[in-house]
Formats: sequence, structure tokens, C-alpha cells
Amino acid sequence: MSGQHGELVAPAGEAGVLALVFRAGPLFCALPLDEVVETMRPLETRLLAGTPPYVRGLTILRGAPAPVIDVTRLLTGRDGEIDRYVAVRAGRGLVACGTGPVLGVQQIHVEPPDGPAALFTGVSKALIAAVGTFGTDPLLLLHSIGTVPDEVWAAAGAATEVAA
Repeated sequence: MSGQHGELVAPAGEAGVLALVFRAGPLFCALPLDEVVETMRPLETRLLAGTPPYVRGLTILRGAPAPVIDVTRLLTGRDGEIDRYVAVRAGRGLVACGTGPVLGVQQIHVEPPDGPAALFTGVSKALIAAVGTFGTDPLLLLHSIGTVPDEVWAAAGAATEVAA
């Protein structure tokens, strides 16, 4: 169920998921709050050759190199305007998700597993946990950003060794 634009309301008796809501180009997206470490202004990012187009490069988060993912490019194939970095826990460390404006923390209703998200396959299925609404717009609840390729993590590790 949705309330006024900018509100996500879980139906009575359903807890939903506490999530950080943000824009990614034309999309409203959310990440479960327990995966989010912090949000910040965009930091200096160094380009990294040989990576997928959605990897903007490397930055330093909490003293360690971290990949920067352009969430708009990851989901739409188009470059996004980066207003904020959202640091999230991923398989091998922190990842900076480059996003549009962060809209706040909201309780969101998660559709059943056989709902709209069940139609996604491949990469989309790995990224999108559920589909909901944000006012009258669709909202994508994302899984943890675990889509960083091994070669990017290897480059981040090499950057750590060089820095030491």
C-alpha cells in the first residue's frame, strides 16, 4: 500500500522492510537498512580500466579502497547523475553505490516472492529482491550490491597493497 507521494506504508499487520530510499535516474530504489553503512557526498574516485561500464572506479571508504557502482547505469544501462554515495556491505568489503538524491528511511511493503519481482531473470533477479510503490511510481527493493566482478575486487586489493 502506498500513502501520499514520498510515503511507503506497510499494510496493517505487516511489518515490511526498513530501507533507505533513493533515486537512480528515473527509478526509485531502496536498500535494506541493515545493509547500509552510511551515506556521504561523492568522494574522489579513480577510474579503473577493464571493468564493466557500471563500475565508476575506486574510492577510499573508512581507510580502504572500495569499488564505486553507478546504480543508475547498473539498472538502466545509462549513466546516472551521482548526488550521494551509499556505502553498503558486500561480499568482500564495502561498496560505494553512486545514487541520485537520498530520500530517507522508510518502512516498505515487500510483495510476495511470486509477485512482480518473480518475472525478473538473470542479472535483474540477482539485483531486485522485490517491487513495490513509492507514491504512484514503482520502487525496486535491491538485494545487497554483490555484483562487483572479481577483477574489481582484485584491483581494490592491489590498491591496498600499493598504499601500504
